[in-house]
Amino acid sequence: MKLVVALVTAALGLSACGDTLDNTNHAALFALAPENVRADIQAADRHVLVVRHALKVSPDCNAMDCPLSPEGDLMVERLTALIGDTPVDRAFSSAACRTRLTAAAGGIEVVAHQAVDGYAVGCLDGETVDRVRADAYADVDAAETGWTLVGEHSNTSCLWMSAYAGPEAAHAAGCDGEGRLPEDAYGDIFWLYGTGEDWSLTVLPDAFSISG
Repeated sequence: MKLVVALVTAALGLSACGDTLDNTNHAALFALAPENVRADIQAADRHVLVVRHALKVSPDCNAMDCPLSPEGDLMVERLTALIGDTPVDRAFSSAACRTRLTAAAGGIEVVAHQAVDGYAVGCLDGETVDRVRADAYADVDAAETGWTLVGEHSNTSCLWMSAYAGPEAAHAAGCDGEGRLPEDAYGDIFWLYGTGEDWSLTVLPDAFSISG
C-alpha cells in the first residue's frame, strides 16, 4: 500500500498545507528544506511530521503520565516556532502525556491513540483510549492533502516510518533492527511526504533540539 521512495538526511526543513498546499503557510521551515528534494517536497500532496517526544523529566520515568522536563518544554516551544502560525491539519500522538505535549506544537487539538495496541490506558486519571494507531494511519490515508504532526516514542516513531516509507528507509533514518531509535536521539523531525500512494522520507536532524 505504501511505497518506499527515498531517504535524505538534512539539517532542517518543512513545506505547507491547505487544499492546494500553499507552501507559504510554513515558509520558515520550507526555506530550510534540503535543496535536492525541495521540488519534490513542494509538489507533495501530504506531509506527515513524525517526532519523538521531547525530553522527559527523567530518563527513568516511563509512566504514561510522565511529564516533560524544562528542557523538553523548550523543545516544544522550538518545534511550535518552526511550524509557524498556521496550524497543521491533524495532530496525533500516543496516549502518553509526553507525546501529547509534544504534538501540541502543531497548534491544533491532539487526537490520541493507544501507545501499544491493546493497552487502553491514557495519561489522565481514569482515561480510557480506544483509538489505535491503525486509526491514525487510516486518517492520513483518507486525507487527500494536508499536514499531520505525530508525537511518538523511540520505537513507535519507527512504525510510522516503516509503514509509509518502508523498513529500509526507516533503518536508514536511524531505526535499529528492533525498530527503535537510539536512546539519545531527541529533536529530529522524520518528514514523510507523499503524492498519491508514493511516499518519501527526509530526516531533519536536531530540528527542534536545544542542545546546540
